[in-house]
Parts: sequence; structure tokens; C-alpha cells
Amino acid sequence: MITIRTPTGISQPTLIGFEATLKTPRAVFEMSSSGPAVESDASVGGLYGRIAWPRALFRLGSDLVLEQQMFLPCDCSDVAISWQLRGNLVPAELSIKPRFAGCEPLGYRKHGFRAESQENGGRLCWLPHVLGPKIIADTNGEYREEPFQFALNRPQTTVSPGTFEFQLARRPSILMFSSDTCSQSQCRQYFGMFLAGLFDQSSGTIDSSAKSGVAESMVMAF
Repeated sequence: MITIRTPTGISQPTLIGFEATLKTPRAVFEMSSSGPAVESDASVGGLYGRIAWPRALFRLGSDLVLEQQMFLPCDCSDVAISWQLRGNLVPAELSIKPRFAGCEPLGYRKHGFRAESQENGGRLCWLPHVLGPKIIADTNGEYREEPFQFALNRPQTTVSPGTFEFQLARRPSILMFSSDTCSQSQCRQYFGMFLAGLFDQSSGTIDSSAKSGVAESMVMAF
């Protein structure tokens, strides 16, 4: 699993990590991290203000790399993640299964994200508790609902409300989670900064804040 935060002392629904599986015509890869992104050395160089912007490179072959970037505001639980292939491209499908902590007692609903009406924005939303907060997912991938999966053998129970799927290419695949506990203006500012940084990199300009803190991570194939 790719770990974002240590799942201890979390009282509200918060993304603490995700399972990542990449399928290519030749192999299946499962990605993992050696520690939490917001506490690792890889995120220190990417810190400016109250935001961590760690990057990781997963080597899939001699001429193919998967680049992952995470944008983590330190004063709220919002997170934005991107994945992008570099090198000699092959057909690749990425499945992301997010893990949330702070969902105890178990939510009163047994389903995951639902698309809101167009009048309310049409975004994917999940309400783990009847009193909130609401978790919003913005993505250019596809969401697939699955039976809830609970992990009980951790410092804190985690729940996965479904899977997000992407067909990887040179353009970034993006998944962003936000909560209505964070002000909308602040959230838009954070995510706008992240998307602008991705645009600069795709244009050939590498943002210095994102460039620092590149880390190699282990990839397992089977």
C-alpha cells in the first residue's frame, strides 16, 4: 500500500493511503511505500508554506517509468494525486483503492461515492457518517463501486468504498479528495496550484517545488 498518513489519532474520515495495481500486457505490478509520504524524507524538500508535494518514480522496465505526485496541504485532510507514464508507452490500466480512517462507528450507509445532481455540481460524493463530513472525489478516471472492505488489523480500522480506474498515458491521470470541512476557496486554491504545476511540467517546465524530493519506490511484479 502507498501510505500517506499514519492512521492514529484520526477522528474524522481521512484518506490515509491507497492500494495501487498497474496492469500492462506483460505484467501486473503492485506498488508500495516504505513510510508515510508526509513524514518521509521525500516530502521535506517539497515543502513550501504548509503544503507537501512529494514525487515518486516507479520503474516498470528499462525504458518505462510511472511518475506519481501527491499534493498534501498540511492544515487539512484534502489530497490530490496524479500518475503519468514516462518513456516507451505501453497500454496500462491503473486501479486505485483508497483507504480511509476515522470512519468509526461504521457509516450508516453501506455504499460508496454517488454522483450528486447537476444542480449540486454533479460531483462524486461519499457521506461516511450521517452528520458528515462529506468526502468529494474529483477525477478524470472511472469510479467502480464495490462491497466495502474493512481492514481491522491496523492501528485504526480503515475502509475502502470502491476503486478508481485509469487508462494511463502521457497526460496525467488525476484523483483529488476534498472535505466540506475545508473552506471551498482554500480547496480550490490548493488544487489549482497542483493542476497548474502539472501543466507546467507537461509543457516542459518543471516546477522547483515538485522537482525536489524525487524518491525511488519498490515495485513488485507477479
